[in-house]
Amino acid sequence: MASVILTIMGWAIPVLMLPVIAKRHLPTAALAWLIFLFFQPWLGLAVYLLFGENRVIRRLAKNYCQRITEIRSTHPTHAGGAHLNYAPVRTDVPLDRITERLSCLPAAQGNSVEVLDDGFDVIDRMIEDIDSSVNHVHLLFYIFQDDALGRLVAEALGRATARGVRVRVVVDAFGSRSLARELGRWMRERGVEFHDLMAINPFRRHHTRLDLRNHRKLLVVDGRIAFTGSQNIELKDYDSARADAWHDIMVRIKGPVVAQFQMVFVEDWYLSSGEMLEGEEFFPAQDKDGEVPVQVIPTGPTDPNSALRDILIAIITSAREEIIISSPYFIPDEPFRVALYLAGLRGTRIELLIPRHTDHPVIGAVARAYITSLVDSGMNIHFHRGLLHSKTMTVDNSISVIGTANFDRRSFFLHSELSLILYGHEFTERLRAKQLRYIAQSDPLDPLRWRRRSLLKKTRDDILKILSPIL
Repeated sequence: MASVILTIMGWAIPVLMLPVIAKRHLPTAALAWLIFLFFQPWLGLAVYLLFGENRVIRRLAKNYCQRITEIRSTHPTHAGGAHLNYAPVRTDVPLDRITERLSCLPAAQGNSVEVLDDGFDVIDRMIEDIDSSVNHVHLLFYIFQDDALGRLVAEALGRATARGVRVRVVVDAFGSRSLARELGRWMRERGVEFHDLMAINPFRRHHTRLDLRNHRKLLVVDGRIAFTGSQNIELKDYDSARADAWHDIMVRIKGPVVAQFQMVFVEDWYLSSGEMLEGEEFFPAQDKDGEVPVQVIPTGPTDPNSALRDILIAIITSAREEIIISSPYFIPDEPFRVALYLAGLRGTRIELLIPRHTDHPVIGAVARAYITSLVDSGMNIHFHRGLLHSKTMTVDNSISVIGTANFDRRSFFLHSELSLILYGHEFTERLRAKQLRYIAQSDPLDPLRWRRRSLLKKTRDDILKILSPIL
């Protein structure tokens, strides 16, 4: 009798879950979940309850544009700067206006931007700026590890609080879970105001599911200097000169756009602590010593639109000569693949840089499952010999994208991310030089050899593509 009941329930679970999944997911993701439930109903149900339900903490329920509008209204004199009125490429509608409508933040002119691609140098520069702080230090990172590098940063934060500087730290509860032990306690004892975000403990008041993470990396010092990019605070084999090392890219920015970075931190600080930071010291007047127009694109899992993905498609659509993309994980959805395919048909040269081996083998396998379709669209694919963790895109040597987001579904729809668009030839030339060095450190994919791989590998790839919307 028990086996009969289990069999009936095994058939009932997919049927009962059909209306729930159809209502809450896009068709491709819904089909993937239903296939999983059909073949493994009990396991599929357990996994769906862990990863499929969008149980985001209550204060995240607002649309991002609504939240950022509220924060901007709190600081009306620092709403992010005037419109650029600057069309970096020949389009019917200026690209910066499209991205502003999707991201709710305008592009700001007059910024100076440094590109940093040596991980140890990044930590040294961050510590140097923390040591020179006089009012506040705001740090927001997905991974802040309790290791040798993390302790160096923590000691700098401790020195700042000893001088009377207010230090606020927000970390992702899962990515920085090692801070729940000794180092986090050490920082609190020295006056660092420390909170985690997106807890996965069901017994905590504000918790969320495991795959909804805050993936941002951001440091703001005195409201005048900001760091962001792909690097976490953790010890890796950083060596930009060696191909087989770990490769990240960060930017250090001064100028009017730092106010927008501050607003991103203010939002996440409010979500983690319940405190809204107000005061002119957080948004000081900025010098316009630089020449790089910058636009901040903060996105998260509660936005009803696919802002980041749509912005990238708009940029790709504007391309005429060249697109170079570097990403540790490249799992494009159908609209993104179509945009690249049409760019290739227009004669645009497309170069994709991905690592041969990733730090997440399953996701890396899913990414490789799409290689055949990418090769068929005319894209040139390069396998980097190291662990390429940089997330970048350059277009026509005039537009750059850099930040925390991978080119995959998790970054587009699930994670809280922080991306930048930087306009103009001067900066894009510098970033493109880094990308060309990555190409020199890579091995090009041979399309003929790839198509001759075994039937077993082809079958594996086909199955992974079906399941990719939920991976």
